[in-house]
Amino acid sequence: MSAAENHRDLTVLRALELRTRELSLDGQRVECVDLLESPEFVIEDLIRSAEQIEKSEGHAGSSIVRCNQDSGNNRFFYPSRDLFVQGDRCSFTCLASGIDISDGEGAGRIDFAAVTCESKPFPILGFTQTSEMESAYPILLRSLSSLIELARPGCFSGLDRDIYRGIVGETPAFDLTLVLWDEEGIDSRRPLCELTRDLAKVLKSTLASESRFAPILNDIVCLRMNPKRFDGRLRFVWSV
Repeated sequence: MSAAENHRDLTVLRALELRTRELSLDGQRVECVDLLESPEFVIEDLIRSAEQIEKSEGHAGSSIVRCNQDSGNNRFFYPSRDLFVQGDRCSFTCLASGIDISDGEGAGRIDFAAVTCESKPFPILGFTQTSEMESAYPILLRSLSSLIELARPGCFSGLDRDIYRGIVGETPAFDLTLVLWDEEGIDSRRPLCELTRDLAKVLKSTLASESRFAPILNDIVCLRMNPKRFDGRLRFVWSV
């Protein structure tokens, strides 16, 4: 049974993400190229997913945000830790990690929530690589799926109340930060990182003019880190 078949009540975009994770890197590369050539297919999945969440029942007026203290990324991204980005002005401070938005029904996980280190801090949702063979492509799909699923009734307000302490406000918009591992020697995932940037650019520009999609997406940023010798510094890769 596939990963997608193990879960019920998935949005179409979340189901696509889970299917993508079962592909080899070559398979992911082929799929990403196909979507770049025909982006209307994934755009339609994004819109349909947003409509699924809008029509979903339950959770109204309450938060489904929970922090899982057993998350494996807590040793890197934990509350109050400052992360410094080399090569761009997008350093940030973590507020929470291991955030579960699935309410026990789906595959939703946000690895960390953070704010930019600016006079007017901006909210960030972070998604990190979790295995040697994971590429930027499924992480991008996971980040977009999670952002859409946060549009459930009461979820944004719960996130703002429980984690962001009021900075999200009534018109939420978030940066999505994808964190990849640095690879020693030849990095077989690098072409997918570049293709993912191109796909992110197409998706963001199309959604900006799509009236059926709420303006909850700000920038998509890709960073790299060394998980073996992590000292709080990340390297800027791209931003769209």
